[in-house]
Amino acid sequence: MTLTVKNIGSGYGDRGIIDEISFTVPSGTIMALFGHNGAGKSTTLRALLGLLPLSQGSISLDEHRIDKLSVSDRIEKGLRLLPEGRGVFPDLTVAENLSVVAAANCKKGTDRTAGTTIEKVYSLFPVLADKRNLQAGNMSGGQQQMLAFGLAILGSPRCVLLEEPSVGLQPDLVEELFGYFRVICREHDMSAILIEHRITSALKIVDDVLILNNGRVVYHDNVEATRNHDIWQYF
Repeated sequence: MTLTVKNIGSGYGDRGIIDEISFTVPSGTIMALFGHNGAGKSTTLRALLGLLPLSQGSISLDEHRIDKLSVSDRIEKGLRLLPEGRGVFPDLTVAENLSVVAAANCKKGTDRTAGTTIEKVYSLFPVLADKRNLQAGNMSGGQQQMLAFGLAILGSPRCVLLEEPSVGLQPDLVEELFGYFRVICREHDMSAILIEHRITSALKIVDDVLILNNGRVVYHDNVEATRNHDIWQYF
């Protein structure tokens, strides 16, 4: 599902954070969203999901406007957010976490067997299968992050917004995780936006790169061109 963002602005109350942000993320592709702390990356993701109102611009999924929809309606249309930190239900077991999200997807009309299944999540992260009966809040930070990632890709999301998914993970696991996510996007025509501080690792799997500085786009190009460009000047 293609995500198209045109000239959006957003912020907190009367304080504008981002302005005139535009980009397109075609189906099956991943766009990296880079920038220094406070550049507007998280604000952009929250505006896309509807957690923050737009002051201008439009957001569309496959040419259908969604910027007037509620958060729940945007999720039903296929948007997912993996926020920074561990977006899990700490008092539920691993199995219960996955079952709750799988059931919610089915209620929205998603085929339980479509896309990424619970079994596929377990195969990606065997430690989750081993700890399926353990409360999520009692797992290590890295294991909770694995579960959060599994919840984000479970079912058939059409566009996933990932905010620092490598937090708490060992470098070798990050490479494996990113590689698997690349395959998921291609196999299921799923688009994604990735905020990630491990820039070198991110550049191995993304198709396009957009860099924000003070809430505005200062760089936007494909990953091939980016590898030959001094992007560090924007940080």
